[in-house]
Amino acid sequence: MTAASENDVPNTLKAETETTVKTETETETKPTEMKSETDPAVKTETKPETESKPTTHMKSESKPAVDVKKEQLEPISTDDVSVETQVAARIVKQLEYYFGDRNLRQDRFLLREVTLDNGWVSLNTMLNFKRLAGICSDKAKIAKAIEDSDTELIVINEDKNKIRRNPARPLPKNTDETKLATNLKTVYVKGLPLDLNMDRAEEFFAPHGKACYIKLRKDNTSSFKGSVFIEFVEQADADKFVANKELKFTPESDPLLIMSRNDYFKSKNQNVKQEKNVKREAQMGVEVKPEVPEHVEYEKGKILKISGLEGIETSREDMKTLFEGQGVSWVTFNKGDAEAYIRFDGSAQEALDKVRVDEKFMLSGKEATPLVVEGEEEEAYWKKAAHEKAEFFSRKNQNRKRRLDHGGRGGGGRGRGKRYRRD
Repeated sequence: MTAASENDVPNTLKAETETTVKTETETETKPTEMKSETDPAVKTETKPETESKPTTHMKSESKPAVDVKKEQLEPISTDDVSVETQVAARIVKQLEYYFGDRNLRQDRFLLREVTLDNGWVSLNTMLNFKRLAGICSDKAKIAKAIEDSDTELIVINEDKNKIRRNPARPLPKNTDETKLATNLKTVYVKGLPLDLNMDRAEEFFAPHGKACYIKLRKDNTSSFKGSVFIEFVEQADADKFVANKELKFTPESDPLLIMSRNDYFKSKNQNVKQEKNVKREAQMGVEVKPEVPEHVEYEKGKILKISGLEGIETSREDMKTLFEGQGVSWVTFNKGDAEAYIRFDGSAQEALDKVRVDEKFMLSGKEATPLVVEGEEEEAYWKKAAHEKAEFFSRKNQNRKRRLDHGGRGGGGRGRGKRYRRD
């Protein structure tokens, strides 16, 4: 890798960044990366389940305040500097992600930085990205890794203290065609372990094709949901991966749910549309039996099944009391049932471990058998829950319609109906 002169003015980013930078607020202070301290080089997003543009994949790291004045930087010497091969490769890979087509277009902090000094960004600034700093915080080693690499995307200046995207590799325009191509190369994968981090995700997906973006999907508490979006460099790899219906994360786990990004959002939108139709038809008085959705979004490991309740005098209240403070969100149980299901906001296994006494699970003074639900039984539970929820709202709307038809607000009959004046 040869050093580049700082006088070279790249037209790489100018057209792409002018509008974005002009609309930036001065309070923006963080680089948009994936939300996980351990998330590595390949890239991601976290968003509501409506069709939307994906965000970047790594954690939102603390951004330094932008100083429009040029930094006074000392030249960096790489003489007698050595970097381990594996570390050097990770450094270059991470930098290529930051300045890559996918991230740079959406990273407002970095977009602003590249407009301040002809595209150059100091290594001081780059080390504010926690992901890079976690790989290597030594600027001389970072400069050496770039010098010795064969990267065609990143160039370093003569003083070896600044880097930028290669002017010969302009950022592609964000057109409808590029968006369509990106969508066709993006795959949705569900059924991954909840403790998955970016390093393990990269390692798992690597044999299936080169990926330019991985998003570990998070919930509102920033916990991994067990599903990802992954964008492959080549559409052929994405198509081949989608066709692999027997892929498992481990030999003991269930097959992963894999579908194209377009099919995922199509299925999601159909489910939303169906729920709206059920409510609308119920309001019109049409008898509707909601269908069970083909795909139900849920987080694994949140359901606890308790068996062996025959002869135990217990209740839902007893179960809530036993797990008080453990985030119980729903209990499915009626007196006399032989088993119960408890849904938690967080991990069912963690909640169970906290209430065991001498490795025994005691409920209402008697021992019962707890089990964290997995596999087909877990999916069946969530499908049934979704079905019952739809039926509940259907009945609720139908009852409301009947009340209106029989003299409720706005209707005739008893109640505040139409009054007639006596002649």
